[in-house]
Amino acid sequence: MPWTYTEDSYREYTRTSWNQSADSYGRFMELLLPFRTALVDAVAARQGESILDLGTGPGEPALTIASSVAPGGRVLGVDLSERMVALASATARSRGLPNAEFRAMDSSRLDLPDGQFDAVVSNFGFQIFTDPEAAAREAHRVLRPHGRIAVTIWARGDRVPFLDALIAPMLQHAEPDENGYIPTPYEIGGPGEMVGFLGAAGFREGLEATLSHTVHFPNADAYLDTLLRGTPIGHSLSEESPVVQAEVLAAARRTLAAATGPTGIDLRAECLLVTARA
Repeated sequence: MPWTYTEDSYREYTRTSWNQSADSYGRFMELLLPFRTALVDAVAARQGESILDLGTGPGEPALTIASSVAPGGRVLGVDLSERMVALASATARSRGLPNAEFRAMDSSRLDLPDGQFDAVVSNFGFQIFTDPEAAAREAHRVLRPHGRIAVTIWARGDRVPFLDALIAPMLQHAEPDENGYIPTPYEIGGPGEMVGFLGAAGFREGLEATLSHTVHFPNADAYLDTLLRGTPIGHSLSEESPVVQAEVLAAARRTLAAATGPTGIDLRAECLLVTARA
């Protein structure tokens, strides 16, 4: 039966599902380190600057950037998940980073004044934001003139078997909304789409680079545990019937078996790194 998509319902679903997976997200976040490192290099934060991290999760890349802008600079990380913000704040305290602040906030509705930041970063946030178009406009609004933005987004599903080994069989059972829409983690991940997306929000000088990394898991159980417990994918799958859950997991295991070698499972993960100026 078709369901009705609303921004409010999706926002609440996003908030609660990420709250549930926040404490187990660490392993998944570790796998993204090569992409996050490239993102930090691309934004090139300098001492004394103010940086905004949209969809910061448990604090990255904000925590890494905080040391680059000190002394005199600051980083603000925002996330819809209160639990993610609590984890990020605790890490900032434990590392002695007083210039890293974290707030629970919708990236599509920033409660921040205009022209406050030198740069905005987002590590795989735009494909899960409630309203990514509004988030892009908000990012442009809070940047100073000529400010910078750098974001990573997943490429199309066939370029990201790291995720698609599980997502593809889930999509086969997904129910579209009343307009035939089925959300995926790969939206705006086609060549040039994110550059155009930011251009529509007022950004200029957009550039796109493709990054690829091989993600390793010792076995299928480790893969499934990482994705099902550490991301809202597990929450989404749990809403399906036991029969559908079994079919999805069986299909995922077949894909993972085909990718298994002598040392375990190696899966490709491809993303786009997009930069632009306000």
